[in-house]
Amino acid sequence: MVRTAIRHRVLTCGIVFVLAFALPATAQLKKGKRFDKGSSCLECHEDVGKGFRVTHDPLKKGECGSCHKPHGLVGALRLQKEEPDLCLDCHDAGSIDLNARHVHPNTDNCSTCHAPHGSDNQALLVSPAAQLCRDCHDGDGFKQQVVHAPVANGCKSCHVRHGSPHEGMLKSEREALCGSCHSGQAGGFRSAHAGVSVEGADCASCHPPHSAASAGLLKASVHPELDCATCHEDGNGAAPADGAAICLNCHDMPEKPAGGSIHPPAAAGDCLDCHNPHTSDHAPLLVASQQMTCGTCHDGIVDKAAGPHAHPVALECANCHTGHSSGQNNLLVAEARALCVSCHDDPEQSGDPVIHPPATGDCIDCHDPHGSGLRGMLLAEQVELCGDCHSDIGTLSGMPVVHSPAATGSCSSCHLPHSGPDKLVRAQGAELCRDCHGAMLDTAEGLPKHGPFDDGDCSTCHVPHASETAGLLVEGQQALCANCHDVETAQPAGGSSHKPAADGRCSACHQPHASKNNAFLNAKPRALCASCHGALEKRLTDEVAHAPAADTDGCLTCHSPHVSRNPGLLLEPATATCLGCHDGDEPDFGKKHLGFAAESIDCRSCHDPHASPLTGMLLPVLHPPFAEGDCATCHGDTEGGRP
Repeated sequence: MVRTAIRHRVLTCGIVFVLAFALPATAQLKKGKRFDKGSSCLECHEDVGKGFRVTHDPLKKGECGSCHKPHGLVGALRLQKEEPDLCLDCHDAGSIDLNARHVHPNTDNCSTCHAPHGSDNQALLVSPAAQLCRDCHDGDGFKQQVVHAPVANGCKSCHVRHGSPHEGMLKSEREALCGSCHSGQAGGFRSAHAGVSVEGADCASCHPPHSAASAGLLKASVHPELDCATCHEDGNGAAPADGAAICLNCHDMPEKPAGGSIHPPAAAGDCLDCHNPHTSDHAPLLVASQQMTCGTCHDGIVDKAAGPHAHPVALECANCHTGHSSGQNNLLVAEARALCVSCHDDPEQSGDPVIHPPATGDCIDCHDPHGSGLRGMLLAEQVELCGDCHSDIGTLSGMPVVHSPAATGSCSSCHLPHSGPDKLVRAQGAELCRDCHGAMLDTAEGLPKHGPFDDGDCSTCHVPHASETAGLLVEGQQALCANCHDVETAQPAGGSSHKPAADGRCSACHQPHASKNNAFLNAKPRALCASCHGALEKRLTDEVAHAPAADTDGCLTCHSPHVSRNPGLLLEPATATCLGCHDGDEPDFGKKHLGFAAESIDCRSCHDPHASPLTGMLLPVLHPPFAEGDCATCHGDTEGGRP
């Protein structure tokens, strides 16, 4: 029975599910709600399509389902298809020129230009046609002094909207389109061209299509002789028989000056390689901008001028070069160095005490005149460029320790490249080092300073580029410090030496620049000693500490920091050291030590000099009779007799 009921319920649900998708949309509307009278989409979306002069036809007919799915996520505008397929269900691609050779960009998104429901503009455009075009096509080409009349009538005067078989989305071929208004045979039109027929000519070679800088829609740079017959024969507009050689009727043939240079196209008489014979947007009648014109042959130079570190003046080649011939190499307008110092300060005129020798010569020995991938338009990385002359500096020296700026090839971090003070350094002494070591210098403020550091002359102890010694020291620590400090570090015969001192590692204990501690120690004596003698420091903390050893400066009460004539770096022999605090002549001292003379006792045979878990600083392992205070067991008499 249970299985039968379950099968019945499943079957019933399945039938309802199928019917829900098989019946019209109205079959799914809930009774008793706003849908029960067969309401339309516009009863909820009443603002759609209202207030417009032009309404999209499916909306006008109330056929919202032509474009939209009736169900979906709340707030989601679900279309039956994506653009442009949805639109092409009604609008044939061929009839609106979407299959043409030249198609307007972004035609895959019809709603970029057309409103889907309604608009105040023809063809459901989202804004008036002229404004819509200028939303994308705007700039100086439409804003020059003289505007072509059709521009005022709208783009559709000459262009089609979606696609065209002609370049530029034109209605017809360019010349035919121009001829539709300007007949090449009309008297006035022919007269405007000095009686020369220009039928079939490329109008755009002289006239910009939208706006121009001068009357007659001519470009900014116009050939001064506009009598066409000067160059063209028979008034037919045909090219001169002599080609570019016709230019030499008015212009002198460029010649190469002695010791100078000549531009190859000029030498060959190929004037039209660079110049337009009629009019141009670029003076003097260049076929394109200077950079583009020159770039047709000198593309590598154009790339440099567009690179990350370009010479600003290289954007206009004529800033430095002549177009035809020059008395200088490379068509320069002046001698190379003179040309550079016409914009840049001349190091030789700086008045600085030191002039970098390369700065007195040709600037292009170090710099690329157009641009490079390196700052300062350098020809190579600084380490390589400077290394050509300074082959013993930094990484080139072969020394193991190299100053960071020298290691990274950043010579200009410390040195001025052209002129400056001694050694061309950017600043003197510590002020030069401050750029990188400012934190250390600031920390030292207010602290007692080591003499050389206080003088601010870092070079007293350090070399600037590379060294055999850590810390870029001018020599090993022991020899360097000995120049000022007469401190014995060699172990005396029968004595002892502190290992850091014997090894010449002065900075193991002393701060070379500044310190709040006496003798410029890295820390207070006890803490400093604990950095090596950790086990002893633990005993001083955990056990009963001997008073001198427990003191902050206690180590130096008994020990010498460098060398000693005594073992253990003691300032005096062990017994004498102890008797410096303990009076061996007191009766109590003699009683505790069986009457032995204090000077004859080696205190360390029974006492630990630093710390002990027992009172009296006794060594922790005691002989049982001694521990019980029974001296007589071993000693014959208690007045100092030996066992």
